Amino acid sequence: MAWWTALIIKNRSKDVQSAGSQGEVKTFSIDFSRVIKGYLYENFIDVLYISLSVFTYLYVLLSIITFVLQDEAAKLLIYAMEALSEPYLGALAIYVLVKEVERRKLPNNAGKRRGELFVIIWLTFLLSASAITYFSDFYELNGIYQTILTNSLAAVIIRIGSLLK
Repeated sequence: MAWWTALIIKNRSKDVQSAGSQGEVKTFSIDFSRVIKGYLYENFIDVLYISLSVFTYLYVLLSIITFVLQDEAAKLLIYAMEALSEPYLGALAIYVLVKEVERRKLPNNAGKRRGELFVIIWLTFLLSASAITYFSDFYELNGIYQTILTNSLAAVIIRIGSLLK
């Protein structure tokens, strides 16, 4: 059964009961905006988590592309990476908050959200970018590397903080 079917059936049974008590018969109609709102209301944390995950992985991808192509990269990529740095850190903070609330409220569901892979990606990217910057003549310590260093360390520190119970 699809997720929206339960909502429609539940709402349909309410309509039939209220119509029966008033002596009139209502026709079956689907109000998709009500269905979507109901779904989002019941699954807000999951929708938020998925949205933040998509944003954070796209930001990591943007950071990798900008670092690799820093000489050929358009200024727009560099600007976007630096401009999205602080919203990215905010997204990480919300992610940790969601995970902490779930851990406290739902002890059986503590491992539902996985963030370990994301931290490993950032740490691997930081080590690779550091090695490339140190050993290569084409890369230098600049604003791009500084943003990578800041965000990588923030991801690692936040993950370590979330492991403390």
